Amino acid sequence: MAFEPINIFSRRIDPRGVVEVLHRSGFEVKVEGPEDDWTRIIVTLKKGTLFSKPRVMTFGHDSNYYDGDGWQRQVMGMQGYFSRFPDTPTQGDILRLIGTFRFALSVPQHDLNIDSNDERLKLLVAVCRHLDGAIFTPSSLRDAEGRILIDAAGQADPSAIMPRMPPPAVDVLDDSAEQGDDFDPIPPSPERVARRALALTVVAARAVLELDAPHFEAPDSHRQRLLNWFKDLDIGDELEPDEWKVLQRPVGGIDPQDHINAMWRVEGLAVLAWALELHKLPPDDELIDPGDHFASLGLFDVAVARECLRSPKLRAAEELGVMQTHLLMLHWRLRSYSIHRASMDFAAYSKSCWLGSFDISAFRLIDNDLAIGSLAIHDAEEAARKMVSSLALERHLAINWLMGYSEIYSETDTST
Repeated sequence: MAFEPINIFSRRIDPRGVVEVLHRSGFEVKVEGPEDDWTRIIVTLKKGTLFSKPRVMTFGHDSNYYDGDGWQRQVMGMQGYFSRFPDTPTQGDILRLIGTFRFALSVPQHDLNIDSNDERLKLLVAVCRHLDGAIFTPSSLRDAEGRILIDAAGQADPSAIMPRMPPPAVDVLDDSAEQGDDFDPIPPSPERVARRALALTVVAARAVLELDAPHFEAPDSHRQRLLNWFKDLDIGDELEPDEWKVLQRPVGGIDPQDHINAMWRVEGLAVLAWALELHKLPPDDELIDPGDHFASLGLFDVAVARECLRSPKLRAAEELGVMQTHLLMLHWRLRSYSIHRASMDFAAYSKSCWLGSFDISAFRLIDNDLAIGSLAIHDAEEAARKMVSSLALERHLAINWLMGYSEIYSETDTST
């Protein structure tokens, strides 16, 4: 009998949850590595004897695989693979589902038949069900119960259930195709914006905790409070791999660059909170107050956070477009100055520039150039310019994501 390789793919990143599921099985469980980043789990269903081999089920996990540079190529390759299967009514949904995958487990069990009554399949199903994932074999993609979503023969089980996907993007009319422009951005839905805002909230709050830790007797208990709050919202599949790593590391254990990145995400959160009409956006040269924004999104208040998810209200596309132009030109001026360190007549430039024109009245000017604090950009201190540059980058990224420039938040283009 031929046995196909088996893998589990999911949008939800939760290696620790997999450990908990397997411990509840009642069998002997051996975990290799830390529970939040283990490498292998061996479940012994039946111990071996003199005349029989032990009955085991093995799961493999490598966070570098789905957190590495090659992950997007892996996902695109999988989409290409299944796109060559015979057409089915759900093939489009399946390809979109594959595009949401951010987590993977291997099942290096060479004697497991996916279509058998092997008792070990109950463990496979339990793990996949917990992850709300899909089971991959070279000949099929299956739901968490093992029912075929699509196979190489073009067959599908009508009772198979697709894993949950994020709300679909808002389909907007765009004349760019008629103009010969291949780029047709599709903005995220209000529900997706709310989910992303809450994900940024927990990530930024975890970064702030790293700074506040010396003031707490048991700082890691506060990290656990963050994890519990976010878990109660049931939107863990919104987390990106780097964000998941920040949440899983004990207080004091975050990589310095990961900590810096997570701290700056709060500026993008400010744009999303503004877009959801939950908070005002601070001035262009002023860092946000994290506490105020966290409160507006219901940090540690599950009822408030769930209300954000239940009935999100997003500003009109026209208003978002105006803000996008503003943040683009803010970012452009700061980048331009970093290359050509000279004053310019920013007001005159606004009337005739590479994008046509933009509203200069939304900027604070000194000597007709961008102001930073009480000085024009050329006279401001270098530390102040760098701070505003970082702020502008994060806000520009957030507004471009809102306008549909990328499905994955961190991969949003911020070209100027």
